[in-house]
Order: sequence, then C-alpha cells, then structure tokens
Amino acid sequence: MRMEDEIMEIYESPKKLDVLASADVIVCGGGPAGIGAALASARNGAKTILLEKFNSLGGLQTQGNNPIFTFVDPALHGGIIIEILKRLREAGALRKFEEIPPYERGRMKSILISLLGKDRIPKRVLETDVGWWGAWGVTFDLEYYKLLLDTLMDEAGVKTLYHTLVVDVLKEENELRGVIVETPEGRKAILGKVVIDTTGTGLVAWKSGAACMGDEGIPVGKRKGQYPGTLIAFFVGGVDYQKFVNFRLSNPEQWGQMYCGMDIVKKAKEKGAYIKHDALVCATIFDVYNAGRVYVMGPVYAFDDKPPWSVEELTNAEKDMRKQVWAIFKVLKENVPGFEKAYVERTPAYPVLSGHRIVGKYVITVGDMREGRAFEDSVAINNMPPDIFELVGRFGYEILPHDIPYRALVSKDIPNLLAAGTVISAGLFAIGGLRYCTPSICTGQAAGTAAALSIKTNVSPTDLDVTLLQDTLRKQGVIVSVKEVPPEALEPYRVIKSLGLVFKRREPDVPEEEIAKY
Repeated sequence: MRMEDEIMEIYESPKKLDVLASADVIVCGGGPAGIGAALASARNGAKTILLEKFNSLGGLQTQGNNPIFTFVDPALHGGIIIEILKRLREAGALRKFEEIPPYERGRMKSILISLLGKDRIPKRVLETDVGWWGAWGVTFDLEYYKLLLDTLMDEAGVKTLYHTLVVDVLKEENELRGVIVETPEGRKAILGKVVIDTTGTGLVAWKSGAACMGDEGIPVGKRKGQYPGTLIAFFVGGVDYQKFVNFRLSNPEQWGQMYCGMDIVKKAKEKGAYIKHDALVCATIFDVYNAGRVYVMGPVYAFDDKPPWSVEELTNAEKDMRKQVWAIFKVLKENVPGFEKAYVERTPAYPVLSGHRIVGKYVITVGDMREGRAFEDSVAINNMPPDIFELVGRFGYEILPHDIPYRALVSKDIPNLLAAGTVISAGLFAIGGLRYCTPSICTGQAAGTAAALSIKTNVSPTDLDVTLLQDTLRKQGVIVSVKEVPPEALEPYRVIKSLGLVFKRREPDVPEEEIAKY
C-alpha cells in the first residue's frame, strides 16, 4: 500500500495484559443500576469489584445532572433505594417536600380532586405524597451523594475503581472470564466469575457477542430504522429564587406546567436563537437548599440515521447541545424575572443516551406495563410509565405497577452475563420507563443478589433457583411482586390509569397498539 492511500484498518499486535484485579462479581458501570448491583453482591458475600469511567459513582444522577429518584413509593420499592434515601435525609441532603413550589408537587392530587372530588378518590392519595401523586421525584444534593456512595461501598467491602473504562470482554467458549479496561496505567484485564452490565449503553453485552437490541433503531412508525435522539440538562445558579417562583405562579398558562416558556422560546427562535426544542423545563425541585439553583432541560439532538455510539456523531451532539445551552441561558437571562444575575453553573459530563440492551429469556413490553402484569420470577416492581415524550410525542399515566421478571436480567446467550438498569431485556418504548433511576437501582439490587447467590451455590445465573433469589431479596426489604402489595396501595394507580391522562408534545408518531408491542 502506498503511503498516500487512505488506511481503513490495521491489525493490533497480540500482547500480554497484566491482570489488574480479580473478583467473584464484576459490575461494569457505577450509575444507579451499578450501585444497587455492587452493594447487593458484596452484602451477599461475593467478592465484588465496581468499575467506573468517571471520578465518582451516581452515573446520570451525578455526572448527568439528574439527582432524583422518580416516583418512589415505599409500598412498591424497598431495600437499597429506601436505605439510600434514609441516609440522605439524615444528612439533610434531601429536598424537603413542603418547600417544593406548588406547580412542582401534588399536581396529580389536584387533578384527581378537581375531576372526582375528595370523596371519590382513594384515601391513600389524600394521606400520602408518594408515587404519581407526590412530586416528580425525590431530589438530593448530588455532591453529598457522591460521598455517601463512596461510604456505602467501603462499608460493604466493594472494591471501586475510578477512571476505569471497560472496552472489551474476555470470553472462553460461551462464558465471560472478565473484561478488558483502559486505565491511566494502560490496558489491563480484570477477571471475574459473573459479569453485570450496568454501563447504561450495553457495551459489555454488545462486545460479548450476545444477542442485543439497539442496532435496529426505532422499531415502528415514521422514523422506523432511525435512532432515538439525546438531550441534556444544565444547572443555572444565582437565580433570585422567590422572584422566579412568584413569576411562575403569576403566569400559569406559560409557566404552570413541567414544560414551560413556550412564548419566549418561540420569539427567540424567530429572531435566530439556536434553540431546537419548543419549550423548556425549568425546575426548582432540584434546589435542595433554596439557594437559587434552577435545573434547565432543553438542548436536544437528533441522531436519525447515525447510531448514538458513533464517536463522531456523539461529538457533534455534545458541541451542538453546548451551543444550545448558551442560547437558552441568554433567553432566560433576558426575559425571565429572577435570572438577572444568574450564571451557567454546571453542564453534564454526558447526555442521556440510547445504546444496546440484552435479549433475555423474556422481553418486557409496554403491553406488560399497561396490564400491570405479575410474573412468577419477579424480582422488582416498576411504576414509572414509559417516558416517550420526546421519542414518540406523548407521555401517559397509562400503566399499572408491574413486575420485572428475572428472565429480563439474564442474557439468553451467555449464562454468566447479567444486566440491570437501561440494559435489561425490554422493548425500546418500555425501556423509556424502566431506564429511570428508581427501577434501575431495584433491578441492580436483584442482579447483584443473583450474582452473589450463583457464586455461593456454584451455578450460573441462568440456572439460579429463582425462589432462593426472591426469598433473599425479601430479607433485604425488597417488595418482590405486585402480588405482595395490598390492594389499597395499588388503588390510586388504578384510578389514575382509568382517567386516560395523556400529555402530548405533538401528534404521536406511532399508533397505540404498536407502542404496546415494544
């Protein structure tokens, strides 16, 4: 080949890799799913190592500016998530519910009272502020959260490695023997008996050769075959909190909902502002200390025909959305009372991304979620509806709390590969709810417990006795199935679902019956 010819590929020379560490269980990724998996694995007696490419745990909750557990309901969620919230509350690092402005809390409760009257709504709605009828979620101080997670891992005996990027797998025949990582020390190997993919992008599963979903893109509708887009949120500091809250309360038509500021965005875009969305989310629920911090979501990017794991396209997305951040900030500063002395405080380390998901022995669909389906092998409960507001154009309180089966956490092809969080076996629309932080930490706890029990009983995760897993999870405080939830605890969800509340950004791109299949 001549030097002037373009080189399209080269062969990397085989080389010996030093083994950096070995463990019973390797957890790849330190987001909510990885947190649940690592703690559960170690607490159940397995030697556990947790690998994280950034400098802290938390994933999207810390590095992605999303410090929230959405729709937590103690009647449905137990175990590690409740423990973490208790520790955050004791440290004074949780947002107090009573301090959240009225446009960000109790909206569903108000809707129910206005539609049905107090006498016709479930007593639980009136007596509690959880789930769908509380706030969008429980928010917390993300910097303290980082410290708390370090503390929890140390207490459990988890070996955590930061600045450790998983790039490939070690595989013999049909089983994983570990992963290959890039570190400041160079390329290394980490050996393990069970590997849990909590990367958020399914990189481990994809690299392993196991069957995965994701390459096919959007399965139905006008954008069939294209890839889901991405978005980011950023924090603005220095806002006059009370001035901004008063402005929102006095302008309910434009500022009384989650998505707000439609008029000022429209006018700015007409003048050439580089903004792609038609509305903003400007939330004060994340201002844990009422210090003038506003969470702003608005920058978006469409991948369309290029996959979100394309490094060039991902770079384009980061640059494009950064440009949108400053355009949006300028609009807020010039038009919204309270933003006069504001500044961009923090942008995320990475955006919300779609990637690959394992194909397990069962694939969860929106149909399962709408039915509130129970499974014999259930290991966790989800109450987060599929958030397909950006993807399809609508968000509906259309599901019932439903089980997450263990079969959706185990690869159908590789017996010692587990998944949790965004990587579990679910259709693209179903994962829009299951990817949220609350169900992610719960599936993480289930996967970590399963991994440790498989080591203890000397079987692969795919052959693990599910009854043993369920009993062990119950001892950890987990509510394993909706069949174990009292009817009165589920009644509010049934009533809300019956109202058919669907919020549309645009006319949906996909028919309802097609959404149910995925």
